[in-house]
Amino acid sequence: MNKFLKTFLVVIVISLLAIGCKEEDNPTDPGNGDNNANTNPTGQPIPEFGDPDGNGLMATIGYSFATMPGLPSVDLNMAFATFGDGVDAGQVEVNGNELGKTTSEGSTFYMAPDFMNNPTATLSGVNFNGSQHSWIVSGGNGIPAMSGSTVSPSQFNITAPANNATVSKASGIAVNWTGSSNARVLIVLASQSGSGYYISSELNDSGSYTIPASELGSVSGQSLLQVVKYHYADVSASGKNYYIIAEIVKSNTITVQ
Repeated sequence: MNKFLKTFLVVIVISLLAIGCKEEDNPTDPGNGDNNANTNPTGQPIPEFGDPDGNGLMATIGYSFATMPGLPSVDLNMAFATFGDGVDAGQVEVNGNELGKTTSEGSTFYMAPDFMNNPTATLSGVNFNGSQHSWIVSGGNGIPAMSGSTVSPSQFNITAPANNATVSKASGIAVNWTGSSNARVLIVLASQSGSGYYISSELNDSGSYTIPASELGSVSGQSLLQVVKYHYADVSASGKNYYIIAEIVKSNTITVQ
């Protein structure tokens, strides 16, 4: 990759991360559940599990974004982890990649690439093709040493609604995607102006789902549709549960009428 393109992508990625952090209370961020008491800074939706014994989250995320009109989308991979109430859990690795550690307002989280300290780094050996994603945590501050893994979903595409389509919500919105499997699915639809949103998780990966019209009353105008395929594993350690997630996020912008 040439120096100009690398620098360009770094600027875009940092900008997106900043947007994601500003939207930390946005309903497209369902990772603020009981399994993780801290804000999700990735800018991508992460499923929650409503587990009162949940004490940590480790996620690998594959997603894409359009850099600017007329240019092809850029595919990116990231890893994210958080433990307890944002405590330092020592060294954290996924498939041999050590995650960068960031502490903000007294809370610590882990990310790779480390956008604050090493934004040009990439995740090596973390692929989204049904391969294994293996985590190792050295432990610290009440978080035990642990290891665990899950397999990634396989690549897919949203086939309907198409990107930039205008859809009517009168009879619900039919969402279709490719490649049905044994993965789980999370669907998010959020107005990009106003507070309208819809979230449904733990769906079967059947390739289709209709968002009920009765759930769309507050959603209108330009909106972000996200379909997330994920696999997960639960690691139990010292009486607490730690969730390992591998997910692929696909996004389309649509206009809801």
